Amino acid sequence: MKRILLFCIFLGFVCNCFSQIISGKIQTENGSAISDVNVYLDGTKISTVSNNDGTFQLDVQGQKSGNLIFQKDHYETSIFPLNQAIGKSVKVIINPQKEIEEVVIIPYTEEAYRNFINYFLDQFIGFDREDVKIKNQRTLKFSYDKKNQFLKVKAPQTLIIENKNLGYTIQYNLINFEADFKKKSTSYLGTSFFKENGNKKQFILNRMNAYKGSMMHFLRTLYSNELEKEGFIVNHAKRIRNPKYPSETDIQKLEDYYSFVRSQKVMTVHLSDELEDISRRKSENAEFLMAILKTKMKESDFTKRRDGRLFIDFEDLLQVNYQKYYYEIKKGEFVKSSGVVTQTSFVHPEAMEFEIFPEGISSEPDQLILEGDFSRQNISKMLPLDYKLGN
Repeated sequence: MKRILLFCIFLGFVCNCFSQIISGKIQTENGSAISDVNVYLDGTKISTVSNNDGTFQLDVQGQKSGNLIFQKDHYETSIFPLNQAIGKSVKVIINPQKEIEEVVIIPYTEEAYRNFINYFLDQFIGFDREDVKIKNQRTLKFSYDKKNQFLKVKAPQTLIIENKNLGYTIQYNLINFEADFKKKSTSYLGTSFFKENGNKKQFILNRMNAYKGSMMHFLRTLYSNELEKEGFIVNHAKRIRNPKYPSETDIQKLEDYYSFVRSQKVMTVHLSDELEDISRRKSENAEFLMAILKTKMKESDFTKRRDGRLFIDFEDLLQVNYQKYYYEIKKGEFVKSSGVVTQTSFVHPEAMEFEIFPEGISSEPDQLILEGDFSRQNISKMLPLDYKLGN
């Protein structure tokens, strides 16, 4: 979660090293108290709501890392590191949202909603439309920049997501969703808190299967220095240009020719031998190849520990392989199935160094570019950060 701090001022700190209570008052910049603000620890079931006078108290239940969220529809969202607020009295300032300029430049339209709603749902919650639903889906607003092939989605209201598979109702504050169709990339950013919908055995089973081999599982294992024990294999990978793929100059020649054909409205295209060869090499070959430089890396090869804290410190790609066994219920007990699925993911740290926390999150998750199985773990598989295997 990228840290977004919007007029968040901390005053009158009263530090109690043994306190797990965060208390304070939420108001606008002009001093007006704000009631019914959701105050929660991002990605957990730990939450409260501010009173009529803007005051609140939140018991963080032993959590030491993560982000504290102050969120109310139609107001700016304030996000602040938990470790800077534990045991303190805080004063939080948030203001009503202002219309953003991009809405004027590229208006959010009903047409864009109809054209892109299924794409958004596929990327955001996955393909199970029956058991994972956004209950207030029609509040979403879509804008599409046709020239740049760029889609943006905004949620003026907190999204209420019901996950019947995992037994959670998630209140999700979607801060940003973007899809760049030219680059074939999709990203989204938001905050969330969970409510339990029961404790059925089927929920427990589905949660176990969602957790095993997930990004959360990997980061927790990395923090506890147990990659080998938990079955993760990490390799040093590097993406290199494929010599069989056309050069940028060749690609430009091909694009220039097609642009000329379109401008002349020519019905039949006749490629020269040179352009035919460029087109064939482009369609038959991947632009980049993946080279594995070192196998079965140790944690110390791409992380470092400092003052009891863990940091990823790596420049190239990490290939993460995992042999996943799914759990099933037999005679009332949870057992591993006989079948196994090999999962392969690639993790590319964009920042040279950032911290990993024991809950299975990083201090800068938007700096982790994910490919493969990790990139397909959407909201339908999301677990609270206080999840423990078997709960």
